[in-house]
Amino acid sequence: MKFEDIVTLLGEFGPYQKRLYFLLCIPMISSGVQIMMTVFTLGVPDHRCALPDWYNDTYAIQGEQHARAINAAIPLSNEGTQLYSSCFINNVINGTNGDAFYTNTSRKCEKWVYATDMFSSTIVTKFGWVCDLQLTKTHAQTLLMLGLLVGSVLLLPPADLPAYGLCLICSIGRKKMIMVSVILHIVTAISTAFVPSFQFLGLLYCINGMSGMAIWGNAFVVGVELVGPSKRVLTGIVCEILWTCGSFITATLAYFVRDWQRLQLILSVPTILFVAYYWLMPESPRWLISKKKYEEADRILRHAAKVNKKSLPFDIFSEDMLEQKTEEPLWRIFAYPNLAVRSLVMIFNWFVVSIGFYGLGLNVANLGGSVYTNFFISSVAELVGHVASLLLLDRIGRKSFLCTTMILGGLCCTATILPVLYGDVSLSWLTIALALTGRGFAVASFDVIWLYSSELFPTVIRNSALAAANIFGRAGGTISPYIANLALVISGDFGRALPLLIFGTSMVLAGLAALALPETRKAPLPDTIDDARQMKRRNRHPDSVYPL
Repeated sequence: MKFEDIVTLLGEFGPYQKRLYFLLCIPMISSGVQIMMTVFTLGVPDHRCALPDWYNDTYAIQGEQHARAINAAIPLSNEGTQLYSSCFINNVINGTNGDAFYTNTSRKCEKWVYATDMFSSTIVTKFGWVCDLQLTKTHAQTLLMLGLLVGSVLLLPPADLPAYGLCLICSIGRKKMIMVSVILHIVTAISTAFVPSFQFLGLLYCINGMSGMAIWGNAFVVGVELVGPSKRVLTGIVCEILWTCGSFITATLAYFVRDWQRLQLILSVPTILFVAYYWLMPESPRWLISKKKYEEADRILRHAAKVNKKSLPFDIFSEDMLEQKTEEPLWRIFAYPNLAVRSLVMIFNWFVVSIGFYGLGLNVANLGGSVYTNFFISSVAELVGHVASLLLLDRIGRKSFLCTTMILGGLCCTATILPVLYGDVSLSWLTIALALTGRGFAVASFDVIWLYSSELFPTVIRNSALAAANIFGRAGGTISPYIANLALVISGDFGRALPLLIFGTSMVLAGLAALALPETRKAPLPDTIDDARQMKRRNRHPDSVYPL
């Protein structure tokens, strides 16, 4: 009996699979929370230079005398919406009678006071990452995203657990890897609240990103490998919806807890409960079978059958129950022009989708207005994107869905340049609305890219092709903080719109490029490279991928 036959006997998505799936989806919420929480913990409030002769100086004006001192010491700002310069203070000269006077010349300051209406404190205000150090925030976010890239390369094995390469999980199992990742996730998330320097923060962020990726990928595989094929689109998108639930939790708590350290602890300490997964989650039956640990696999599968009120034959194991698929080198697809173009288009779409998904999420703090309102609306747009994927993906097809969401999302982001260049502050709401609508389309594109890629690449290279595409996607996520934070180095409204312009144009280009791809809805999966070569850009019948 093949492993897929056992899954069929268990039922495609019975009570056992549902319990296991949703149990393992819960840690995925924390993975998203730790990434998106940086919007608040690394928030940059309005600031100006501290007055050297005021020991209790605050950003808010305390009275008439305080206002006169500020007007004398701080030059007016010529950029943004702030009244006073953020980084310069006037020079002081001593008069003949010993009094000090401020001149019209200015210098950079080394101490600042911060507005507390949006954040009471952040990591940025703790270390003074403003002015000449303003890109330090971006470096920190990039190290977190780099952790996702490294984790996807080192800690996620191919889905079929082939016996080639250095695969740590192939030797120790998914359960142990999840538990190791959970411990790293707990330690780094909580330790971040007490970080003493950028170096420690960057290290903790990188390890946290690696552990989050390992938790996400391996928990998903354990939860889904016993789910039937017809339910895998549903389960693939539901886990993304739980990520969005994490965004709602983050937005709500961040609104009421404005201190970054308290927020970090409140959202991180509950992860200690994930240690209980050592007793709650089983090992992957597929991994156990691949290691010929049939007794333990039999116990897990029969327990699943009992919960689902199904029955399994007495002897369900055989030496060849995990079908051995012939693997070919990835470079072979580049020997055929149509497959090479298809692969490059998919890799480009992975890269752009990841930039848009993470970049637009991190960019909400730079749109103007309330970061809390923007983040909450962005989460709503994210949820709408997921629901649209569930409702439309099997109705209009993968290609049509990907092209439509990429192009429309790109147009929304690109259109933000119009109210910026030709409008005034009264149209800032339109800029925010267009950007957040584009975010919803980017989320929907992210939902379809995994499924579409797995259906396009033939079986003989599917694992390696998906791994390569995923790496390019994570590379896009790694550079997304630099694009999202361009407003830190390019002043004015154009600096605020430039990231959206970059996200938008790249999404439109990727969506147009996807027009060259074939449709895969209701089509048999290609097994060989020759099968993939026969796939046409437009199928004559939706039920057949190989035209007559």
